[in-house]
Formats: sequence, structure tokens, C-alpha cells
Amino acid sequence: MPPYTVGDELTCSADGYPAPTYSWSVDGVDSSTESTQALQHGARQYICPATVTYGRGTTCSNTETATVTAYSKYKTQYNRIVTIPMLTALSLGKLAYYSFLK
Repeated sequence: MPPYTVGDELTCSADGYPAPTYSWSVDGVDSSTESTQALQHGARQYICPATVTYGRGTTCSNTETATVTAYSKYKTQYNRIVTIPMLTALSLGKLAYYSFLK
């Protein structure tokens, strides 16, 4: 089983007062502003900047980057559902063809 499944969550955490804000991006596209980010299918780059804004607009921030590959937990089941009817249909067509030749 793959280590990560679509929907698993990455967590970004930072300490600060006032509480930090988060602004995840996935492959360069803005995403969650929560401390967690759900994994999407495939290999993706997740970037989480955490920022603390003090009085008078002073900010302190740090950014973490992770490249993670997540797999769909339904992929194997889907392939089996599609493959079995196709193989059955092919074998039935072959039987009908052979009985026509005899």
C-alpha cells in the first residue's frame, strides 16, 4: 500500500502571538488558509508559509515545502471493474465466431 492516500492531510504548524496565519499553495495554485492541507492525486509540491503579524504591521514568516505523491484508494478497484467485463466480452465474441465457422 502506498504511504499516502488522496485526502490524507499535511499539517503546517508555527508558534507565535498573535496566532499565525497560513496560506498553502499546491503546485503554485493558492489553496487552503487552514493549518492543514488535504493531499491531491499524483505528485504535487505543497508550500506552506506561516506568518505572524505583530502590532504596527511587523511580520515574521517561515515557509516549508514538501513534495508528496498521493494515490487514489479506488484506483485498483476501478481497474478490476473495467477489465473483467472487457475480458468476458472478448471471450464471448470469440466463442460465437468459432461456432459460426464449424
